[in-house]
Amino acid sequence: MSWTEDQDRNNESGVEQEASHQIEKPSQNTDNETDSKLWLLLEKTLSESVIEKRRARRWRIFFRFTTLFIILAVIGVGIGRSQLDTSSLDKNIVAIIPMRGVIGAGAEIQASEYVSLLDDAYKNANLKGVVIEMNSPGGSPVHAGIIYDAIRQKEKLYPTVPVIVVVEDMAASGGYYIASAANEIYADKASLVGSIGVISSGWDASSLMKKIGVERRTFTAGRNKDFLDPFVPMSKEGKQKWQAVLDETHQQFIHAVEVGRGDRLKITDDVFSGMIFTGVQAQKIGLIDGLSSAHDLLKKRFPDATHVIYAPQQDPWETVAKKFGVEFATKILSTVSLQ
Repeated sequence: MSWTEDQDRNNESGVEQEASHQIEKPSQNTDNETDSKLWLLLEKTLSESVIEKRRARRWRIFFRFTTLFIILAVIGVGIGRSQLDTSSLDKNIVAIIPMRGVIGAGAEIQASEYVSLLDDAYKNANLKGVVIEMNSPGGSPVHAGIIYDAIRQKEKLYPTVPVIVVVEDMAASGGYYIASAANEIYADKASLVGSIGVISSGWDASSLMKKIGVERRTFTAGRNKDFLDPFVPMSKEGKQKWQAVLDETHQQFIHAVEVGRGDRLKITDDVFSGMIFTGVQAQKIGLIDGLSSAHDLLKKRFPDATHVIYAPQQDPWETVAKKFGVEFATKILSTVSLQ
């Protein structure tokens, strides 16, 4: 082998070694970059975990304080009511009973609740008057009649304690049914008063069923059991009997108003027709005794009396929900209503 060949082989070996070094260097850089990325990812994950735990802890603290605040508020309301009731034991009081909403089972004005409120109010020996703040469009004639009878009974048992109704926006149908039991009725000049009538509304879809080719299968025991079924044409007999029910209920309403208002009522063609009147019109025909707000009436008639509000008790959580604008209500109205 010549010196030249040895020289060439040495050169080739050097080139190969240099090439191998060049290949190895990128491998080391890649490993370093990978490790660096892994550490950054791990650090980011740990950091986000710490942040998430801090947020969760803050929310837990927030909800705990919110719950504590609600509990303290409920306790405070209870203590405040107790203090009010205790402070009024030795003073002349006027019971204020707000009646606002639809009348009926499951509605805002239920007979059982308000009869109990009347009983509670009259337990106070220093009771000087009862003021009902009325704002109702009507509802069940049954519940309205029960409350009416309860008021009339109290007036007979306690003739020196006047029952006064002050109408806010309206005392219509069942609302006026209840109001007519009072010794006196007052309203605003623009209040809606009256609507002394009975209504039962529905619809007849029997023709529609025929058009779309659908036949309804209903099994009954009793020929009139389905007379209010909207998918079955109402028979002549059903119409007559149902109208008789409405007329009887209407007469009960009329009789209650005539007994309650007495000689103050001026009978016209419209009074018992279901028509509604403004406060000014109602005063002219004797449906009310005058124009006044609850504030002015209390100030004038009971200037030295302590005002005690008697209202249905509500679930504290329901009260809080309403204050936050969340209210869930289920109202079941019968087909016959004073509306």
